[in-house]
Amino acid sequence: MDIQSLKVLMEINAMQTLGSVQSSQNDSSNPSLFSDMLGQVLQASTGSQTNEDISSLLYSGKSPVFVPSSVNSAQSGLANLISSYSPPTTNGTDYDEIIKRAAEKYNVPEKLISSIIKQESNFNPSATSSAGASGLMQLMPGTAKYLGVTNSLDPEQNIMGGAKYISQMLTKFDGNIETALAAYNAGPGAVKKYDGIPPYKETQNYVQKVMNNFQA
Repeated sequence: MDIQSLKVLMEINAMQTLGSVQSSQNDSSNPSLFSDMLGQVLQASTGSQTNEDISSLLYSGKSPVFVPSSVNSAQSGLANLISSYSPPTTNGTDYDEIIKRAAEKYNVPEKLISSIIKQESNFNPSATSSAGASGLMQLMPGTAKYLGVTNSLDPEQNIMGGAKYISQMLTKFDGNIETALAAYNAGPGAVKKYDGIPPYKETQNYVQKVMNNFQA
């Protein structure tokens, strides 16, 4: 069935009230003009279909809702497809080993790295921002280059680079996790300028959300 015929069927399916009214005014031996017109549309669009195929799609006037048998079949197939679909992993399970090695190498809590990844990309290794940050820990191009990361979309390079950077921020700000997170988000220059977490709403929300995950 072509697109035009499908459109016609969808319009009929939506006209439940009209179907109920026609049911009371017409019996099976006196089909409505609306059904006749539908039959003509189907005949023109199907061409090679038999009369039996077409008649099985016509509205009988006995149900308030027109549902062709072909639609039921399609719905069944869709239901089977949906039930068999498995969504992609969106947690840190796939990256636990990398996170563990990065935590050991740079002396940063594993959960802190995971919490940053959760907030930055929700564990999507292909995530990119309008500002140009990319990867699991959303490294900016300049930062990535400084950290020796050649491919920010490579999970291992990205996590290792991000762990190294947050480790540097922790060292720079005397182990204060909240201040280090603010520096990770807004840059160490902004933290020094305001002698603490900058008065940026985005940065303040960022620090709070990462800390909530870290302390959960």
